[in-house]
Amino acid sequence: MLRPGVSLLSLRPSGSSLDIRAVSSDQLNDKLYLLVHSNNESTANQIITSQTNSAVNNTGSKIQIIYDKIESTEKDEIKTYGKRWLILLIFSFISLLSSFNWIEYNIVQDVVIFYFNSSLPDDEIDKIDAVNWFSMVYMLCYIPLVFPAMFLLERKGLKLSCTLGAFLTFLGSVIKCFSVRPDLFLVAMTGQTLCAIAQAFTLGVPARLSALWFGPNEIGLATSIGVFGNQLGTAIGFVIPPRLIDKNDKIEIIEKNFYLMFITVALLCAIFFVLLISDHPNKPPSKAQLEIRKSHNLRQENNDFKIFKLSLVNLFKNSNYCLILISYGINTGVYYSISTLLNLTISKYHPNENENIGVIGLILVTSGLVGAVISGFILDRTKQFKWTTLVIYVCSFAAMILFSFTLKFSIWVIFLTTFLLGFFMTGYLPVGFELAAEVTYPVSEGTSCGLLNTSAQIFGILFTYVQGHIIVKRGPFYGNLFLILALFIGTILTALVKPDFKRQKAVDMVIKQIEEQEPMS
Repeated sequence: MLRPGVSLLSLRPSGSSLDIRAVSSDQLNDKLYLLVHSNNESTANQIITSQTNSAVNNTGSKIQIIYDKIESTEKDEIKTYGKRWLILLIFSFISLLSSFNWIEYNIVQDVVIFYFNSSLPDDEIDKIDAVNWFSMVYMLCYIPLVFPAMFLLERKGLKLSCTLGAFLTFLGSVIKCFSVRPDLFLVAMTGQTLCAIAQAFTLGVPARLSALWFGPNEIGLATSIGVFGNQLGTAIGFVIPPRLIDKNDKIEIIEKNFYLMFITVALLCAIFFVLLISDHPNKPPSKAQLEIRKSHNLRQENNDFKIFKLSLVNLFKNSNYCLILISYGINTGVYYSISTLLNLTISKYHPNENENIGVIGLILVTSGLVGAVISGFILDRTKQFKWTTLVIYVCSFAAMILFSFTLKFSIWVIFLTTFLLGFFMTGYLPVGFELAAEVTYPVSEGTSCGLLNTSAQIFGILFTYVQGHIIVKRGPFYGNLFLILALFIGTILTALVKPDFKRQKAVDMVIKQIEEQEPMS
């Protein structure tokens, strides 16, 4: 699953021109927000300047020269540790296993309905709804847990969040092992719910882990690897279950392969659960993190909730953000619905093609990763936040039309149209996040992106439910028309966003101040 709860901002190539996002974290943005809104203007300018300096990594550029001139003797207090890569690898596997669980049932939906038939409702639509909840429960659990999970990650550290994620995924997988019986659908759903809760504690980890453990020139790569683990899990989840579980197999074979899949995931979770992930290194890996530690006393813990409430109020007063909130939710909700109902949609035109349907899901994910990298690269080069977002949204709309009208064609044509669909729909995610961050600065990106992800889950549940009913009653084509209409509305809303790029203005202002203080020789 392309979990947009996972920030894809970092999938752009590192080393691009001034990119304040490279060192952005929920904690840093919250602190900047507090300082910018305080009376301590000189302290705010100092921290913002430090953030800008740390974000600069374009060798040979004018900004790099400025960075070199103001770099202090604090290098001795900064260190990167070799075990950071091991910690990143452990987390990536935890994230992989969590996202694998999301789609493992729905990609073989017809087999799941066949196997659990005795414990499912009699009505066909109700059966499909029940099985769809294997996917939608991930969206549902994320909504109330996103901000508590973010708070836990910041306050209690990486170790607790990752341990909770691994343990709950392990526990959910163990429960699934005891659900392999046709009359135990509810037991299977219980296990899936625990896995869904687990993911809420790991989705926000990649950017946080990379900021705490990796140097400024490694942050983009580190976060990309963390995000890639999640996407790889989804890709494997699309491919493995259809190859293991076939509706035409004997019931004993189906049960054996269910056991094999669940036990394997449970054992792997147990292994990574016992491996320790440290909260943070003894010495910070970058000047940005050093400044955060030194100025930690500027943040009073009892102010956190007040800052959070003020951030929410400011966000909902921001008309541009409200437009992005809805349009982002629509785009990502459509993606969720397509992924969840992929088997139901394609099998209507191409029965007994479960393995190829799994390949289609794989293409949807992998093409999306390519799209995210390219869209981020374009955004870095052009800084055209509004137009880049709008063009990609229009292309997503067009790709959805193309996908819908080619479902009757050969499976190879669907491979091609799926590539385009995944490329543009996932390519929208990083630029959507960036556009939101631009129009809401200096509100914490963690808060603004958290709300975007919550919107995505709400629309994902709505679209999956409605499209599923339309497919059963009218067919996949009409179900896709519903999604096309939704994307059309999202395109209009995106076009209405005004280009008020507050973060870019703030960066330009700081650069100007630095140039005035440190005139170029």
